[in-house]
Amino acid sequence: MGAPRRTTRGAPLLDVSLLRRTPGYASGVTIGALYFTGFTGVFLVLSVFLQEGRGLTALQAGLLLCSFAVGSAVASPIAGRVVDRVGRVLTVGALLVMLGALVTLALVVPVGLPLWLAMSVPLLVAGAGGGAVVSPNMTLSLADVPTRMGGAAGGALQTGQRIGAAIGAAVTMTAYQVAVERLDDPDVALRWGIGTSAALLLAALAAAVWSWRAEPHPGGEPAEVTR
Repeated sequence: MGAPRRTTRGAPLLDVSLLRRTPGYASGVTIGALYFTGFTGVFLVLSVFLQEGRGLTALQAGLLLCSFAVGSAVASPIAGRVVDRVGRVLTVGALLVMLGALVTLALVVPVGLPLWLAMSVPLLVAGAGGGAVVSPNMTLSLADVPTRMGGAAGGALQTGQRIGAAIGAAVTMTAYQVAVERLDDPDVALRWGIGTSAALLLAALAAAVWSWRAEPHPGGEPAEVTR
C-alpha cells in the first residue's frame, strides 16, 4: 500500500506566524507571562510569612492581603477606559508603581509597624498597579490580531500567564524557604522572596519599555528601539 494521503487540512491551534506579523501580540504575551511570573508568588510568600513567621491564622492573613484586590478592582476599569488613548506607556507606569510598592513592602514590614498598616497600604498601591497591567495588556496584545485568530490568540495569552504564575510561585517560594532555612529569620526571608519577585517584574518592565519604544509615533513612524 502507498503512503496515506492527507484528505483534510485543519487550522492550527495557534498560527505561530502571528508572533512575527503582529509585534504587539508577541510583546504582550511576553509581558503577560513575565508579569505573572513576577508577582503571583508574592501572595504565596506573604501567606506563609504571616502564618508561620508572624503566627496569624489563615483568615487573618487572607484579610491582610485583600487590599491588593481592592486596588486592582478600582484601577482596572479606569485603566480599561484610557488604554486606547495612552497605549503601552500605561503598562510601563503601572509596573513601576508595582515595583515601588513591593520595595516599600519589603522595607516597612520588618521595622515593627502594625501589620495592617505595613502591608495593607503597599498592597493597595500594588493592586492599583496590577489592575493597570493585566486588562490593558490584554487589550493591547489583541488589538491587531485578526478576528479569525482572536480566540486562539487569547487562549495562548492566558496559557502563557498560567505557566508564568506556576513558575513564579515555585521560584519565589523557593527563595523564601532557602532564606528561612539558612538565616532563621522570616523578616529577612521575606525580603529575599520579594526581591526575587521584583527582579522578575523588572524583566516584565524591560519588555514593556521595549514595546512602548516600538509603538508608532503620531506621525506614523515607529519609535527607535535602540540608539
